[in-house]
Amino acid sequence: MIGKFRKKIKPFSMMLAKPFALLGIHPNIVSMLAIPLSVLAVYFILIDNAITGFVFALLAVSMDLIDGSVAELTKKKTNFGNYFETMIDKYVEVILLLPLLVIFPLQTFLALGFGLIESYAKPRAALVVVADNKDWPAIGEHAERIILILASIGVLIFHPNLDLALYYSSLIMWLLVIITFVGGIQRIFYARNLIHNAEKSGKILPYLKIKKTRRKKK
Repeated sequence: MIGKFRKKIKPFSMMLAKPFALLGIHPNIVSMLAIPLSVLAVYFILIDNAITGFVFALLAVSMDLIDGSVAELTKKKTNFGNYFETMIDKYVEVILLLPLLVIFPLQTFLALGFGLIESYAKPRAALVVVADNKDWPAIGEHAERIILILASIGVLIFHPNLDLALYYSSLIMWLLVIITFVGGIQRIFYARNLIHNAEKSGKILPYLKIKKTRRKKK
């Protein structure tokens, strides 16, 4: 859902991307920077230097915001770059959940598990029908999950009352669990419609048509 706002923040991401483009840094390197930045974020949070850790977490997430813009500015936009960027996003998401795993093991486990199912919905459907890179009409996109993860960490760091911080942060984590669970169900139904429509119009992938023809011959 938040993906719909990408066009609105494009000027901002282009502005942030310009220094990287001027330095000639490859967009895939910009994407990769998110991993060490997120590791540093977790490290500082775990050694009780939480504010520094939160800053590194924001920097890690910002790499996802600007790597595509760097690719545009440097004219190095590729299909692999788009794939690579998405894979890095998943690593960053898992890494940033680590400090929350210590405090909220159940919510974090469920969020990771349902997030895995949610992320698998589109590539699994792509084994049956042609699936493009557009966002599906469902909640729980990567951007939404990252915002909730940062919000949960931020509440723990900046709220002055520890008990309330734990309470609000726990609620945010349960919200993360809910949107990943519901988002997964929504994607299953959306994939079901795509597959049924493809079967009716004869647009399922060719290898499945071959298998079906072979079965009929037998």
